[in-house]
Amino acid sequence: MLIWRVNVASQTLRREQAPETYERLGGRSLLAQILVDEVDATCDPLGPANKLIFAPGLLVGHMLSSCDRISAGGKSPLTGGVKESNAGGRTGLQLTHLGIKTLILEGEPAAPGLWVLRIAAAGAQFEPAGDLAGLGVYEAGRRLYERCGSKVAVALIGPGGEMRLSAAGIQNADKERAFAHQRAGRAGRRDGGQGPEGHRDRCERRREAAHRRPGSVPRRAESLQPGAHGRAANQELRGVRHRGHGRHVQRLRRPPHAQLFRGPV
Repeated sequence: MLIWRVNVASQTLRREQAPETYERLGGRSLLAQILVDEVDATCDPLGPANKLIFAPGLLVGHMLSSCDRISAGGKSPLTGGVKESNAGGRTGLQLTHLGIKTLILEGEPAAPGLWVLRIAAAGAQFEPAGDLAGLGVYEAGRRLYERCGSKVAVALIGPGGEMRLSAAGIQNADKERAFAHQRAGRAGRRDGGQGPEGHRDRCERRREAAHRRPGSVPRRAESLQPGAHGRAANQELRGVRHRGHGRHVQRLRRPPHAQLFRGPV
């Protein structure tokens, strides 16, 4: 299998045979080895010396349940260390079908702006993506499927990545075109997720689900509320617990490890 190197400054692609030492590596192990071999440990994580690496696992494409995983990572802008994050979806499978052992994005765009990188058996090409600027991943994904067809794999960023947030992530579409999240700028460099707006939406959905569950308000719902609104929501949840859920009040007095359990310990 081949290593595909895409230079985003010159917008060029170079293919090369994977060295023999990479033969038994895949996913996070291959990603970490490439970082150790090629990236200066003291480089700026958001600078041109860092690399963004996509590495399918060794079992991708072998028709084994839950094994079509892909790892993405580089030097982390959040921690400054080697970081990998992995997700499901179709991206790893499609790269493997193209004979790609790992996809490495190098350099830094020469001019400001957003681009779509399209990869096919014939090679790679860059397309302007100004029409996707500021969109969440679901709307941006829908437009990409309209542009490229329904059989492609999509990996993309959201507003958080566009703003170069250190806690941004990458989204990978699965066969139902839902998106699997590769968490936080712990793994992403120029790629991101839905940003603070997406986090608030997820918190709200979890809090609503907690209220719909009869007689139960999970403690984890409290810790997911961001900002001042979250503090007010936390106080509201605690008030509900103290007023109407006596058994939850009792659980608050248990040691912290016991509060992890939903039922009697």
